[in-house]
Amino acid sequence: MIYFLSCELVENGGGIYAYNLVDNKLEKEKYYPCDRPMYAVRCERGLCVLLRKPFENSEHSGYFFIDENLQTASDIITTKGVVACHLCVDNKDVYTVNYLSGNIVKNGEIIAKRQGSSLHPTRQTEAHTHYINTTLDGYLAVCDLGTDILAFYDKDLILISEEKVNSGYGIRHLVFSNYSNYIYAVNELVPSISVFKYFNGKAKLLNTIKIDCEKEGANGAAIRLFEDGKYLVVSLRVENALCVYKVDGEKLTLIQKIDCGGDSPRDFAIIGDKIFICNENSGNVTVFNIKNNLIDCKICDIKIPKVLCVVV
Repeated sequence: MIYFLSCELVENGGGIYAYNLVDNKLEKEKYYPCDRPMYAVRCERGLCVLLRKPFENSEHSGYFFIDENLQTASDIITTKGVVACHLCVDNKDVYTVNYLSGNIVKNGEIIAKRQGSSLHPTRQTEAHTHYINTTLDGYLAVCDLGTDILAFYDKDLILISEEKVNSGYGIRHLVFSNYSNYIYAVNELVPSISVFKYFNGKAKLLNTIKIDCEKEGANGAAIRLFEDGKYLVVSLRVENALCVYKVDGEKLTLIQKIDCGGDSPRDFAIIGDKIFICNENSGNVTVFNIKNNLIDCKICDIKIPKVLCVVV
C-alpha cells in the first residue's frame, strides 16, 4: 500500500489515506482520521506519524504508531517542540525535529537545541531544524534551514560535526547516493542543490548548483534519487515543477524540467517506473510514468486535501 497524509483537520478530511495502484489507477483502501499529520515513515510497528498540534493545552507536536492496516494506534508522544516536520525511526528509538523550536528530540525525552541564524530576514532569525535521518555508519544527519548548516550527531544527540551551505540558501532535505559517499541536498530559500562528500560523521561541501526558475518566490522542497542512483529529482514549489538531473559524483546535469500537475509539490516518491507527487495547495496527487530516465505522461490524478507526504 501507498500512504498519503492530509494535513487538515478531521472535519475537513485530514488523516492518513491508504491506496493501491491497480491498472494505472489509485484505488482507496483505507482511511484513518487524525488532525494535521505532517510526516510519516514506515517502521517495524507499521507507520510512525507526526502530528502538528495534537494536544489540547499545548503547542507541542506529537507522534504515534499505527499498524499498516490503519486500525490500531498507540498513544501520542510529545516531540517537545513546535511544528515538528520530520522524523526517523532507528530500531526502537524515534528522532524528531521541530522546525519552529529548532531542536532535535530523541524519544520525546532527550533534547538538543540548536543555535544561530543566517541572512534571510524572516526565515533565518534562528535555528529551524527541517530534516533528520540515520546514516549507514550510525550517525544522524540534520538539516538546519535557519542556519544553513548540515549537522551530524551521534545517537545520543551529541554534536559531531557541521558543514555550511551558502549563506541564505536554507538547506532543507537531503538524500545519500546509493553507491558512494556523496550527499545531495535541496536548498529551499535559494532553489539549488548542494553536493557534499561524506565520511565518518563529517561532510565537505563540494559545490552548489542553482536551479533556474521562472516564477518569483520559487523554492526547493523534496529531493529523491531514482532507484539506480544515477538520476536525481527535485521538486519546486511556486514554480510547480520537477527537475531531473543526471548524476555523476559531484557533477549534476539537468536533463528535464516538467510541470508537476498541481500546486506546491511538497513531497514525492519514486516507486519502480512511477512517480507519486503530493501537491499541497491544490490538494491532489499526480502519478506519472518514468520512461528512459525521464518523467513521462501523467496516468492518474486523485484529490486529497492538503496532501503533503507520501509513504511507500
